[in-house]
Amino acid sequence: MSIRLKKYNFHKSDHSTEMDQLKAHWLKSLVAPQDDMWESFMNYAQHWNIKDEGQQIGYACINDENCLLQFFILPYWLQEGVSIFQQFIDEQDITKGIIGTNNPIYCSLAMQFQKSVKVDTYLFGDFIKIEPIDRVEKPRLAQNKDLDLVVEFCHLSMGAPKEWLTGYVSNLIEKSEFFILDNNQQIIGTFEVRKSESNFKVANIGMVVSPEHRRKGIGTYLLGAAKTKAIEWNRDPVCSCEKDNIGSLKAIQKNGFRSIHQMLSIEF
Repeated sequence: MSIRLKKYNFHKSDHSTEMDQLKAHWLKSLVAPQDDMWESFMNYAQHWNIKDEGQQIGYACINDENCLLQFFILPYWLQEGVSIFQQFIDEQDITKGIIGTNNPIYCSLAMQFQKSVKVDTYLFGDFIKIEPIDRVEKPRLAQNKDLDLVVEFCHLSMGAPKEWLTGYVSNLIEKSEFFILDNNQQIIGTFEVRKSESNFKVANIGMVVSPEHRRKGIGTYLLGAAKTKAIEWNRDPVCSCEKDNIGSLKAIQKNGFRSIHQMLSIEF
């Protein structure tokens, strides 16, 4: 698409009060809760101010791979949104993005420039009440003394780096949001119930099962336990899953979750 452009100004920015106000407007614009993993990717990406004659009208986020993760403009300027979006991706030489279908402003603008689109991740909401599965072994709240064992378990089960896992898991243990299913001091699986810091009605849930205990229904059980815990905390459980992770998809769907929104990989 080629259109006549008015000149807008884009500047790299650190987080600021102005940016927080824009993010509050963006959160109100969502048509479904944002997955906290993707929200964290945006938070750690490079932020850009979008200004018109010195007035801040929006912001964008670009990661280290020059992939556009977020693009938001206040409603008053949306009549110029296509022009602003084109100018930004042209100036920053952006050829790809990740976009949620729950993020209508970014999605609407980006789709007018897409050359290809494919589903990257499914976003799930809780639609169906499911009776929790019962097992002899019961999950327990993780303690600080469990940290090293949990980090080793997650590293072997997921392949994630130990340094990152140490910080990530210790933070969840500190907030009482990490749970363990073990038997004879061996971890069978874990689950998380992460209270969203940007949406106090929502908890993001997830689980990990050790490779030798997969395909036994344990993932379904753990995710059901996580869902139950979120509801006990008066939070709406949400979760996400990569499109090709068939095992997790089955466990998620068996627990009454359905996907009406996705994260899309887009090329411009």
